[in-house]
Amino acid sequence: MLFSNDLYNLSKTKNMSPVSRLLPLVLLLVLSACGQQEETSASPNTLRPVRYQKIGYAEQIASQTYSGLAQADQQSRLSFRVNGTIRSLAVKLGDRVRRGQLIATIDPSDYAIQAEQAKASEKGAEANLQSAETQLINARSNYQRIEKLYENNSVSLSDFEQAKSSFEGAQSSYDAALSQVTSAQTQSQSAQNQVSYTRMVAPFSGIITAVNVEVNELVASGNPIAELSSVSQPEVRVGIPENYISSIKKGQRAEIQFSVLDGQQFTGTVQEVSYAAGNSPTYPAIIRIDKPSPDIRPGMAATVAFRGQSKTERVLICPVKALGKDMTSTFVYLLQPGDGEGYVAKRRGVEVGELRDQGFVVRSGLEAGQLVATAGLKTILDGMEVKLME
Repeated sequence: MLFSNDLYNLSKTKNMSPVSRLLPLVLLLVLSACGQQEETSASPNTLRPVRYQKIGYAEQIASQTYSGLAQADQQSRLSFRVNGTIRSLAVKLGDRVRRGQLIATIDPSDYAIQAEQAKASEKGAEANLQSAETQLINARSNYQRIEKLYENNSVSLSDFEQAKSSFEGAQSSYDAALSQVTSAQTQSQSAQNQVSYTRMVAPFSGIITAVNVEVNELVASGNPIAELSSVSQPEVRVGIPENYISSIKKGQRAEIQFSVLDGQQFTGTVQEVSYAAGNSPTYPAIIRIDKPSPDIRPGMAATVAFRGQSKTERVLICPVKALGKDMTSTFVYLLQPGDGEGYVAKRRGVEVGELRDQGFVVRSGLEAGQLVATAGLKTILDGMEVKLME
C-alpha cells in the first residue's frame, strides 16, 4: 500500500501534464483490482454437489432360480477288471452303442494259459476223486462183509477192526479228494472268469462320451477306458442353498431353460433331493425332464425355477450405482450432515447379496434411511465435504 500512496502523491505534482497525472491513477485502479481478485481467490471453494439416494426396503415376489447342468440318467466309467495291454478298441468318441456291444479287449494270452493250467489241475483232482471213490466202495463192501461174519463169530476181533480202519481211511481219502476237486473247480472257474474279463461290453445302450486309451496301451484294472452315457431320459442337477432346501420336495414340478436353446422351455419333476450337503456348500437335487429335446446334451448349462417356491419378502436394498469395489472390500460413501449446510462423505464397508430389480440386497453395513452417494465415487474422498444435488 506504500507504493499506492506514492502514486497518489505523484499524481498531485503541479509540474506534470494532465495525461501524466492520470497515469498513476490508472495504475492505482489496476493494483486495487488485482488485490480484490487475490482476496476472492483466497476465499473458500464451493462445496461439490453429489447425487444421492436413500437406503430403503423393497417388497417383491422372489422367485428363486438355480443354475444347473444337464446329465444323463445313466452314466458309467467303463474299466477292465484285470490288467493287460489293449488289443482292440471297437468304439470312437460319439459312437452310439447297444447293450452288450463290444467296447474293447485286452490281450488274453496269459489269462488263457492260467485257465488251461487250472483246468488241468481240475481234471487231475477229478481223477484222484474217482480212484478214492473206487477204494471207498471196496473198503465199504469189505467192511460190511467182515461185520456180518464178526456178528456170527466167524472172524476175529482184529480182522473186524482192521476192515473198519480200512473203511474209515478210504472215507477220509475220498473226502480229501472231493475237497481238492471243489477247490480245483473254483480255481478253474476263476481263471475262466479272468479270460472273460479281457472283453469289455456296453452295460446299457447309449453314446460314448469319452475314450481314454489307445491300442497297445498297458492299462491297470479299474482305470477308466471309456465313458458311456444314456440318451433316453436326460436330467438336470442343481445345487440348492441351505435356506431354500427345506422347500424342495420329491415330486415337485420345475421349469427348465437352457441358455443354448433359445425360446425353448421344459418342465420336469424332482426325482432326488439330497439330505446332506457333503463337501459342497449346496444340497444337490436331480430334476428329470418330462419331454426332452434331442438337442439336450450332458454338460449343458440350465436354469431351474421350482413351482410353489415364490414368496413375498421385504429386503433392504442398496442401489447398484452406490457400490464401489477395490481389492479388499465393497464399500459405499455415506453422506452424513456436517457442521454447516453441507454433508461429509464417510466410506463404509458393506456386504451385499443377490441382485434384485432395485439393487443389491444388503446383508450388513447399512440401515434404512441412510443417504449414499450414487455418482462420482472415484473422485470422492473419505471425509470430503459435499452438498446434496437436488
